[in-house]
Order: sequence, then C-alpha cells, then structure tokens
Amino acid sequence: PEALGKRALDAGITPYSIQGEPGGIEDAQETAALIERHPGAWLVVDGYQFGEPYQEIIKQSGAQMLVVDDFGGPANYPADFVLNQNLGATETWYPQKAKSTRLLLGTRYVQLRSEFFTWRHLRMRQRGVGPGGPNILVTLGGSDPDNVTEKVIQAIKQVEPLNAVVNVVVGGSNPHWEHLRSSVEGTNIKLWQNVSDMAARMMATHIAICAGGTTAWELAYCGVPMMTIVLADNQKSNGEQLAAAGVSINLGWHEEVTHELLVKQLETLLKDAHKLVEMSARARKLVDGSGALRVACTLLAHPLTLRPATNEDARLLWEWVNDPTVRSSAFNSGPIPWENHQAWLATNLTDTHCGIWIALNETGRPVGQVRLEGRDDEACVDLSVAAEFRGKGYAPKIIRLAMAQLLDDPRWNSIIALVKPENTASQRAFERAGFRRIPEESLQGKLAVGYRFVR
Repeated sequence: PEALGKRALDAGITPYSIQGEPGGIEDAQETAALIERHPGAWLVVDGYQFGEPYQEIIKQSGAQMLVVDDFGGPANYPADFVLNQNLGATETWYPQKAKSTRLLLGTRYVQLRSEFFTWRHLRMRQRGVGPGGPNILVTLGGSDPDNVTEKVIQAIKQVEPLNAVVNVVVGGSNPHWEHLRSSVEGTNIKLWQNVSDMAARMMATHIAICAGGTTAWELAYCGVPMMTIVLADNQKSNGEQLAAAGVSINLGWHEEVTHELLVKQLETLLKDAHKLVEMSARARKLVDGSGALRVACTLLAHPLTLRPATNEDARLLWEWVNDPTVRSSAFNSGPIPWENHQAWLATNLTDTHCGIWIALNETGRPVGQVRLEGRDDEACVDLSVAAEFRGKGYAPKIIRLAMAQLLDDPRWNSIIALVKPENTASQRAFERAGFRRIPEESLQGKLAVGYRFVR
C-alpha cells in the first residue's frame, strides 16, 4: 500500500519491486538474484505463500533465510530459521523441518517496533484510573474487512455507565472509514486512522479490545489488559493462549461475538480493579521487549551456538587459555598451570556470579569460549577463539551470543569489555558486535580500552 511504502522510505528502507506472483518460482528467482547483489544479507519472509519450493530456490542460491510463521503444519521448512513468537508454539508444530533449521519459538522472540522502547521506564508502573475515567482502546487490525470495529463501537455505546475515554484506531487500508466516522458522531468515542504513536496510546490505556494477532504482544509489553476477538484462523490458538495466561478475556470468533457478550464482559471488567491489576502484571511478564535483539543476535551469530561449559571441557579450556596469542592479549600474561586451572574451573562452574559457555560451529565442533563474570549488575566479558578458527569472523559472533545470554539473565544489566590498547583485533570485534566505546580504564594497573553493552 502507498502509505506503507512511504513509511518504509521515511524509515530508511529501500523497496525493490518483484514482478513475479508472490511466493511463486519467478518471485523466488528474482529475489535470489537480488540477494546476490547484497552479500551477507538475510532474507526474511512473512506469508503463507512462501512454501517449500520458494525456500528451496532461495537456499540453493546460497542465501541466508528466516521464515516468520504463526501456523506450523506439515510443510517442510528448509530455511535457516523459523520464527514463531506466539504462545504455545513448540517443535511439534514443525515435524518436517530440515535438520539444520533452527526454531525461535515463543514470546521471548516477540518483535516490537523501536517506538515502544522509549516508554520502557514507565511500563512497569501500575497505572491508576484518573478523574476522567478509564481509557479504552479499540484496535482491530489494518484493514478489518468484516468491519468488526463497527460491532464493537455499537456495543460500547450500550455500556452503562460509560464514563470512559474511548479511542478507536483503524489502519490506513480500512475500507469502512466514512461509515465509522458517522457511527461515532455525537459520542465520546474518538476515531483515529493510520496513527504513528501507538506506543504512547497503549501506555495511556487501561483496557484494550483487540484482535488476537501481533497487536496483542505490543499491548502485553505495555501491561494493558485485553479483550481479544479472533479475526482469522491463525489467531484462534493465540486468543486461547492469551486467555489461559491470564492477560486477556477471549471473546472468540468475530462472527459469534454478540453485542450482548461485548457489553457484559466490558462492564464486568471495568468494575473489577483487582483483576485489571493482575492482568496487567501478567501481561508485562509475558513480553520483555528484547525479542528483536534476541533474533538479531542469533542471525548475526549464525551458524554459531552456545552451550554451557562443563568439567569435561577442562582440558580444552586449559589448552585455549595457554595459547600464546591468548596469553599475550591477557593483562596477566603468564602461563596457567593445570592444577590452578582445574581448581579455578571447578569453582567458577558453581559460582552464581559467573557463566561460561563453549561456542560451537554448524558441525558441533568447539570453536571458542566466552565467560561473563560480575558480582554487581555488570558482568565483565572474556572470550577467545581457537587458533584453527581465527580469521573467520567468529569473535563478534561469539560476543553477540553473549549479548543474547545477557537478555535472559537477571543477574546482570550490562557487559563491560576491557581490552589492551594494542589488541586492535578484539577492539574491532566488540565494535562490530555493537558495543559502545567508553573512557579508557585501568585493569591490574595497566591501561585498557573499554567497551560496554547495556541490556
């Protein structure tokens, strides 16, 4: 749509026109040719038409690929990753995925627009109802072809007493705009189209009536209790799971939702302040807002993965730490005796202030290690790459995996790296991984170049 195309341009996104039928062979071939002009790029596809033949052509071209999916099923998935951010998504949804395909499942991977992060310092507060009454938000997707919005508006008019601020937001492609405008004339219901400040509106909302799609995750991040209406088959499971998680009241399939049901459920919820507080708290726990960064770190680190180190890794870690290049980059560059290393590892594997991981390549072979250690809310990072794997760009990948670990770990809020001034390779690795340079510091009485990453 024209409005979406303009928004993409304003965001610095360059659109390319594909002539083939979406998801067809010609589309795949055109897209593969386009990717060849952007080495290292990832192709992300979102749509039910991008099936196995399409994915096979893309993968045969050597491209890296992530498929956004919310339905599962018997289809084959040869892509590198499948992302399903919905509640209840498990590996059983993808019985025929390729062995190499990795699954990113659940609400820890929920993708939020960056505008929501400007409100992160307020999302945990308990919002009280002001003298103007509760703020109700109605948002039912971009197009709403069945005009479910009209049904909700008519029901809200019947709520007694309606001492509330009601905002109805519709998308730019909604074909019912003029009819909706006439429906709200002379009422306290405000109608908005194609807004760009949804995060601010959600943060001011006490109850939302929404579809069971991606908007529900944005509302959950903002801690907004919901009443969900299922508008499409792929929202049915989500609506049920949201209700089971205690963050919404699922009204069911839109054709079966009556005015009477809407009025009754809304009136009941408006009167139950305790339930609203509980639903809000549950919603905030469901979505922490770091999903986009988790996915970005995972893609940029591909094909590397991490596993926790064990005592069985003692000999490997000892050999790595005594590598001449590793010792020369350390602030204490003397060799590490085997007995000292054994005692150190046994202590740190059980230390709650320390985490040690082994980085594996696509064949499962260890290629390096990373350690986070800190007794306050900041961890210091240490990493090394095995000699035979240096020069392959693995260091920034391992750092990104450590960043992803931080997102799931309540122990630390940030990571600091201290690097010798002459160790320019490590400095480049932290810069490539997204760490920010900080003023020079001292470690063991020696000057160090500092870098920091904050959750």
